[in-house]
Amino acid sequence: MKLLIAIIIQVLFVANLGMSQAKLDFKAVDELTDRYFKEQKWDSIISIGHKALRQNIDYYYLRVRMGISYFEKQKYIPAATCLRKARSFNSSDSTVTDYLYWSYLYSNLEGDARFLKPFLPKVEWETQKVNGGFLEQINFAGGYTLSSDKSSVIIPDLAGKFGPKGDNDYYGEQDVYGNSFICNLGLKLRVMKRIELSLAYNYLNLDKSTYIKDGHFRDRLMGTSDSSGGKVYHYSYPWITRDTSLHNSINQHEGNLGIIVTLPAGFKIQPNFHLIHVSYTEPNVIFRAKTSNDTDFYSSTKYTYHPFTHYNYTFNQKDTSFYNYVISLLVTKDITIFNIGLFLSWSNLNGQTQEQAGIALTYYPLGNLHFYGTSAITGFLQGSENRIFLNQILGAKVIKWWWLEGNLYWGNYTNANIFNGSVVYNNSDKIDFSTGVSLFFFAGKHLQLSLIYQYLSEESPCLFDLKRPIPGTVPLKINDQTQITNIKYYTNNLIGGITWKL
Repeated sequence: MKLLIAIIIQVLFVANLGMSQAKLDFKAVDELTDRYFKEQKWDSIISIGHKALRQNIDYYYLRVRMGISYFEKQKYIPAATCLRKARSFNSSDSTVTDYLYWSYLYSNLEGDARFLKPFLPKVEWETQKVNGGFLEQINFAGGYTLSSDKSSVIIPDLAGKFGPKGDNDYYGEQDVYGNSFICNLGLKLRVMKRIELSLAYNYLNLDKSTYIKDGHFRDRLMGTSDSSGGKVYHYSYPWITRDTSLHNSINQHEGNLGIIVTLPAGFKIQPNFHLIHVSYTEPNVIFRAKTSNDTDFYSSTKYTYHPFTHYNYTFNQKDTSFYNYVISLLVTKDITIFNIGLFLSWSNLNGQTQEQAGIALTYYPLGNLHFYGTSAITGFLQGSENRIFLNQILGAKVIKWWWLEGNLYWGNYTNANIFNGSVVYNNSDKIDFSTGVSLFFFAGKHLQLSLIYQYLSEESPCLFDLKRPIPGTVPLKINDQTQITNIKYYTNNLIGGITWKL
């Protein structure tokens, strides 16, 4: 025990001695970083600079040298952090302003670069990339979704497979979502120095079918025969099933308004408003029953009657439309190579209310956009139902004009939203997970092309009603005798887009 204590004391002594030997002063830091700057030893400047900052040595020229060193190593995000700090010491140096401007541009922070306009020469500003006008960006996207849901229709014969007795299965129903088409038009506007607006219109046309199978006993006269007691009527009462398919098309119009408020110290506040109008023809199924008597057996001396119940299902469709909405808020903060985001939303989708809240961390390990990732966790509440969502995005620069990005969304995103409420999953089917890949191509400083593929694993509920409905009502009513079987299927989404930056 004494030996262990002695070793610990010695280790602490050596560590303290090392720290004392490594202690820097202002003069040493300034002389070393100035010499290394002239020799273009960027790594040495960065290393000494961080040691100095940890010892509370921080001044204008140190930040300038560190910022330019990061810039020369193409680590534009930490370069912007150092150069921004340098400008807080002295904002009159045009060289620092120019380096900071390009650091912002190469970090895709055009809004921050725009704030430097008053400090750049007019000729230089007019030859740079950032547009100072009202309209900043126009984008259009369109795509198609291929669904395997129609191949997953499994409503079986109602007799015997799901009910405890063959004659207990009266009705089965399955909604099937088919292929769909989507298009999007978006604008980005700058209304004030620190305020941007993003406006988007989305249109979705979705193919949907309702498959129904109903079952009942039907009286059937098989024939007559003569006997010594008179004429005999022969009836049978077979179990009859009938298949019906009702097709309709869902049309969905969406409007999205996003506001981006850029604040000092790397903060951004982004409220978002999403309005959805859905219209389609809804299947309407009415069950009717009528009881009548007929002679099951007849003779001149004896009459026998058998009560017959005649069952009938009537199918029609009625026009249906409604509005849904999502209100969301995202607050982000830049911290060197990290961006932390807190988000929450309130929505009313498909007749239910939802709440979401979560946290996202975006990181740039290389100090630039050559490799980046976003990890997020979201909590979801809908009535008494609680869910957790996890998502991961990773992106990388393949070559100068081509970026590749992959994503994974784990969890049931039905009636949920992503991207601060701008994308909404209001399909009633259950979503198990989603994964995809995006390709971004940059053709010059104005034109950007994108190609997005997304795969979704989903489940379509198949409902079986084991309880005879009340005549005159819709037959399918969820009760304690209703059985629900979820049928897995998948969708493949392919979307192409074009963006023009003015």
